[in-house]
Amino acid sequence: MKNFEFVSPTKIYFGPGKENDVGSILKDFGASRVLIVIGKNSVIKSGLLERVVVSLGKASIPFELLRGVRANPTFDLVEEGLSIIRTHKIDFILAIGGGSVIDTAKCIAVNFYHNGGVKDINLHKAAPTKALPVGAILTISAAGSELSNSCVIQDDATGIKVGFNSDLVRPVFAIENPELTYSLPKEQIAYGVVDILMHTLERYFSESDKYELADEFALGLIKNVLEVGLLAYQNPTNYEYQSALMLASSLSHNGLTSIGKKYYMPVHQLEHPLSGTFPHIAHGLGLAILFPAWCKYYYKYDIDKFTTLGERVFDIYSGDKEQDALATISAFEEYFARMELPNKLSDLGVKKEDIESLVNKVTNNNTRTVYHHTKPINDEVARKIYYSCL
Repeated sequence: MKNFEFVSPTKIYFGPGKENDVGSILKDFGASRVLIVIGKNSVIKSGLLERVVVSLGKASIPFELLRGVRANPTFDLVEEGLSIIRTHKIDFILAIGGGSVIDTAKCIAVNFYHNGGVKDINLHKAAPTKALPVGAILTISAAGSELSNSCVIQDDATGIKVGFNSDLVRPVFAIENPELTYSLPKEQIAYGVVDILMHTLERYFSESDKYELADEFALGLIKNVLEVGLLAYQNPTNYEYQSALMLASSLSHNGLTSIGKKYYMPVHQLEHPLSGTFPHIAHGLGLAILFPAWCKYYYKYDIDKFTTLGERVFDIYSGDKEQDALATISAFEEYFARMELPNKLSDLGVKKEDIESLVNKVTNNNTRTVYHHTKPINDEVARKIYYSCL
């Protein structure tokens, strides 16, 4: 086990109707004027925003609204949010939505104290030094941004999607009412399930010691999400299924399943150029296509991890390691198919001539490799994986 520091300071308020307490919760955290960050229409149509406004009114907390965050969020909304904050002397940011909204709030929070360009921190040209406090009301189980220290934003001008990690941007609280997910389209539930799985699987596939407790956490979470995720997809308004999925979302990305490990996210690194170049491709959908392809390339380099996963999660065990590893990969492909997810990039409008651009974005024009303890991803590896997905 590696030396580590672990922090997960986010206070979770979990259960039906908890969003109605947001005013008093904000008061407890010292908020005096709030910027509310939302997506486009869903929180308005559902009445959630109205309930939040009523709660803020009862607590005598004024607010401003930043509206229009899309999937694969962009820096232009960050700029707009910063302008609102500086004009109205905002001291707290409340994100209502999923990972895109929460990441937008995080990016605003750190850039408030940064004197350079709004892209600098995400591009690793500068390090965050301080951040405004962020709270979240979660409306989708997926990215885990409500407890994570990560923030990923899209630059439409370059098609580059980049992120940074800092404990400064972990939300101070997260309100989690599983009923708020009931109106989600089924495909959004499926994308979310994949994202939760990938946050955990990629940590699991990072280098481990023999008695790695984090891997036990990961295997348990993966098995639970595989079962409850399909049930939630088939029964979108079942509270038991959606509550299990929501908590798994939070715990998949707060560091628990990689505690004591050095972890890396190679499939995420392959996916970010994909949805960065093609913003219509949902992040979870991109991961669902790329993960089996990555597995088929990599399983021989870490076959014991694959066979352990197959045995513990899918009860796959024949004694033939290669056969079991391939059966494990097939089990994930079959699972994604049961949630009606496309399995080819060509189904999403990606063409052969797009591959070199994706490879160049992964490798920064062949100047870097994506680390993995068995075999890093260079331009040759990235190219083979992308082509295998067409």
